[in-house]
Amino acid sequence: MQLSHSGHGVVSDQSGTASAASAVPLLLIATWCFTTMDPSTIVIVSSPAAESGFIEWDGGKLRLLDSFYGIEVLGQGLRGAISFFAPSTLGFDSIGSWQFFQFLTDIGPLYSIWYLESSRPLNARSPAYLPTLFTFLGGIVGVGTVVPLYYFLCIAFGPSVSELDRSPRQQSRSQYNTAAVPMIFLFHKSVVFAMFMSPDLAARHNWTWAWQMSPLFVGIGNAVASTAFGLGESTGSGSGSHKATPGLMLSMMTLVSAGVWVYTFIFYPHSLSTLFVPQAGPQTGLILHMRKALQADEIGTFVGVFMPLAHSFSDRYISGLVGCEGLLYMILGTVASLCVGPGAALALCWYLREGILENATTA
Repeated sequence: MQLSHSGHGVVSDQSGTASAASAVPLLLIATWCFTTMDPSTIVIVSSPAAESGFIEWDGGKLRLLDSFYGIEVLGQGLRGAISFFAPSTLGFDSIGSWQFFQFLTDIGPLYSIWYLESSRPLNARSPAYLPTLFTFLGGIVGVGTVVPLYYFLCIAFGPSVSELDRSPRQQSRSQYNTAAVPMIFLFHKSVVFAMFMSPDLAARHNWTWAWQMSPLFVGIGNAVASTAFGLGESTGSGSGSHKATPGLMLSMMTLVSAGVWVYTFIFYPHSLSTLFVPQAGPQTGLILHMRKALQADEIGTFVGVFMPLAHSFSDRYISGLVGCEGLLYMILGTVASLCVGPGAALALCWYLREGILENATTA
């Protein structure tokens, strides 16, 4: 490890190899999540509905659409996934329905932050530049598998903490692409509410099909809005200049996530351990394996998020860029997770970190 000096103190500058080594626990989290979700078992338990064309449960039956987008190959690929999510989205597994709805709501702030981070100039040579790719992969192999892998790649191959701190003006909020957050609200958040809250089960089924391709729609919508309407452009970072920040929309998304978390915490009819803790050992059948897989998905996602975030705060504390308040932020983030949920807590911690960069910009 080499040490370089900046106007803000001593800044550690790890080599790519050292950075990758420090991030290896993220690969272990990704591996644990992938093996716990067990894709081969997902295929097995979802196959009966996909092959018969009907989703059946005690007291109900719903015809499975052959295709939603009019593309046969895509329809065949998604039918199994739609069947797998059915116990939660159609509500015949109460535990799974509460957990999956809360989890998908909390993913909104995470995806928003990924898109906002992708607009930083230094991230143009980082995996962080490709949020659409990683969000799409999350829908295929599990968000909890992709999130730790994403942050491992960013740490190993993206700009280091010292590079970010030595170039604070390049990292300021003036570079934000504000089109991303409205697109996530439109194509992810609203669709999630429709697929869980629609009074008609067939409508929920249709919205689940629509949600499957939401990462692609967000990416396309973001690119079109940014190009056609100039959303996300700003006029500089200096004093008195206009900054096109996504604060209002991200705050609204954060409030929605916090509201869903608090509502779940108050009204969930079972013990919280049944909501978040996957059962040990194999879980047979569609409902039990779906529940375990999605619980592991949520754990992998937010452990994979908060671990590198805490590492970022601690690195800045060691470098002298921040004082004890940096450690306080990490503690507050943990407390906030318990009070408002991991999605809202992530957004709050990210704002705190942005405040550090903003202070570096104006110092």
